[in-house]
Amino acid sequence: MIIPDGAADHPLHELGGRTPLRAAETPNMDKASRNGLLGLVSTVPSRMEPGSDVAIMNLLGYDPLNYYTGRAPLEAADMDIILEEGEWALRCNLTTVKKNRLEDFSAGHISTKEAKKLLKALNEQLGADHNIEFRTGTGYRHLLLCGTHPHWDFSTNPPHQVTGRPLPDIFPTGEGAKDLIEIMKESRTVLENHKVNKKRVKRGLSPANMIWLWGQGHAPSFEPFIDKFGVKGAVISAVNLVRGIGKLVGWDIINVPNITGYLDTDYEAKGTYAIKNFNSYDIVTVHIEAPDEASHEGDWKAKTDAIEKIDAQIVGPIMEYREQHEDFRLLIVPDHLTSTKSRHHERGKVPAAIWGAGIKAASGLAFSEAKAQDTDIVWDNGHELMPSFLK
Repeated sequence: MIIPDGAADHPLHELGGRTPLRAAETPNMDKASRNGLLGLVSTVPSRMEPGSDVAIMNLLGYDPLNYYTGRAPLEAADMDIILEEGEWALRCNLTTVKKNRLEDFSAGHISTKEAKKLLKALNEQLGADHNIEFRTGTGYRHLLLCGTHPHWDFSTNPPHQVTGRPLPDIFPTGEGAKDLIEIMKESRTVLENHKVNKKRVKRGLSPANMIWLWGQGHAPSFEPFIDKFGVKGAVISAVNLVRGIGKLVGWDIINVPNITGYLDTDYEAKGTYAIKNFNSYDIVTVHIEAPDEASHEGDWKAKTDAIEKIDAQIVGPIMEYREQHEDFRLLIVPDHLTSTKSRHHERGKVPAAIWGAGIKAASGLAFSEAKAQDTDIVWDNGHELMPSFLK
């Protein structure tokens, strides 16, 4: 299964009314779609926020309405953090704030090396006072562990969905929100004048001058994938969230050097490592974050380029492998729609193509949002796609 994160989009004027997915040169995805089964899948339940957490859970065959407890606990699993009963985990972004507005949800895609130094300072200056612990993840993506707080009942905003808005309008709300806001505000005092940020400013880069807390939750419990579907799985991804979901369902993590979770990731290596592991697993999932990141930056050119690299360097080699191995099947599906125009995740069904052994359908249609709408194949419940793919 290949997941080009956020690849689905709306038509853009700059592309003559086409989406980046349709405008991109994707001969391999198109071949799989034309010679296989093409349809639409709803990856986000109507009462849940559109995001990779619930969407990828759905794509792996787990109904998020039954399994989802929050985003942060999924990422904690990848970091081998065992949450005690009732313990809170929150996603902690390193962000850039300017003139009391959230300017950049990723602090200019700060490096993990720089982030470690900033989180060390946060632990030293805020940890003991608030009985909290910051854990380093990847790039701008990190975690905050807060112990048990039975009275907490609050709502938070994903920073990538509220970029550019005034802080008072988007801070957490509800019971316990004041605790979080206090930590976020105090983090600004710690980070503003840190030497890491001073160096970033001198280099013309965005400073990571405040944390953003969101994605709260408790430890989830998943039925193992091999018990649920009878097959052994593994995942390739640079993103803690995706790797965490994989670990929680009992999949192995295939570690690939030089993958970043950004536009500069090593696409070819992901394809190569997937092929190397086909004989060791029944299902290998390759997740690529780049199209989603380009969407959040409002860069349709970068998004189109990322989709083309996925097609040429991941899908192409995998399809060539299939030519020599008949007992093989491929699923290509974005996890959700990310609008390049709004720079946000949005609701909407996404295209899914299944090609290979046992698939007798031939849609004759290229892989795109519009072409998928022309078929009569729809998975209204996203978690039903996986059993369809496997059977």
